[in-house]
Amino acid sequence: MPYASADEREVFVSRFNRVIAVLIWAATAAIAVGLLVSVHDLRLLYLVPCAFFALVAWSALWRPLLIVSSEGVTVRNVLRTILIPWAALIHVDTKYALTLYTPGHKFSAWSAPAPGTARTLRATRNETRGRVGKPSVADSVRRPGDLLSTESGQAAEVVRRRWSELRDSGRLDAGVADETPVTVHWHWAELAGMVLLAAGTVAALLLA
Repeated sequence: MPYASADEREVFVSRFNRVIAVLIWAATAAIAVGLLVSVHDLRLLYLVPCAFFALVAWSALWRPLLIVSSEGVTVRNVLRTILIPWAALIHVDTKYALTLYTPGHKFSAWSAPAPGTARTLRATRNETRGRVGKPSVADSVRRPGDLLSTESGQAAEVVRRRWSELRDSGRLDAGVADETPVTVHWHWAELAGMVLLAAGTVAALLLA
């Protein structure tokens, strides 16, 4: 769901993914406490897998987000953050998740996954009953992920609307997508932490 800030940014996170992250943290915390209270041998090494799963839940489920602003669309995923200027954007899709296309590349947003079958049915019923509007995309190309009561659909609608407004107002130069750079920042610290904890998890399972 989005929330707007004073500088007209719209930020999207996945509520479903964050709920799963909280459940994983609760489970790993319970296991860690149980180990600390009742175990005093090599089985304490099982704390390392707990830390690994907690970090994965934060990196893959809690931290990803999507920001739509006047500068473009920022996609923060597990391993990298991508800033896509509006001039570089050429297509928006929602087949598996909100996916933004630039010349020669595509970037999926972990924070805006497309719905599964059950969620698609619920979203379709909400649209049919008039609880939500219809996405501004032609019926012939609409996907389940475009439904406005889905996470991918909400994000896609905002991206398409802002992109269309810029083009219609003449504030977006046409034909410069190939020349417009996309900025990518890799999350080296998170990647190093996951690699170290993954290796530690394997060692802990073997030793304990």
